[in-house]
Amino acid sequence: MPTHFQKALELMTTTGADSLVTAVRTHRFLWKVDPLNGEASAINYEPSRRPRRQDWDGELVENGAFYMSAKALLERSKCRLGGRVALLEMEEYTFVELDSLVDWQIVSNMASKYGFTKETSANILCDLPEQFAHHMCNVM
Repeated sequence: MPTHFQKALELMTTTGADSLVTAVRTHRFLWKVDPLNGEASAINYEPSRRPRRQDWDGELVENGAFYMSAKALLERSKCRLGGRVALLEMEEYTFVELDSLVDWQIVSNMASKYGFTKETSANILCDLPEQFAHHMCNVM
């Protein structure tokens, strides 16, 4: 994860972005159901022309891993995203929610597989320039 922060800061700097969101590319076909008539309809593809997953670029889905915002934007808007927004595409393994005990068990196993331990993650903050605000949560 520390390299993700470094890449994000570099991306914000080189693109002149005011904020940054992280996302994962997924190849999932989304559907919705009309609450009035119960009819289902595809959201991100045409069922009569359903692409093969390997022939489709997929969708970028916000993973909530972290956000970066220019300090001035955050203070002015009270919102973490705004102005010119950059997107850092992250690996699929970062697309895990932490909303249940099962989620924590999954992440715990993945953390050791990908080398994230209490010891390796203790000092993950990089020195950010003054114009950037950051929010971190230590969950280990």
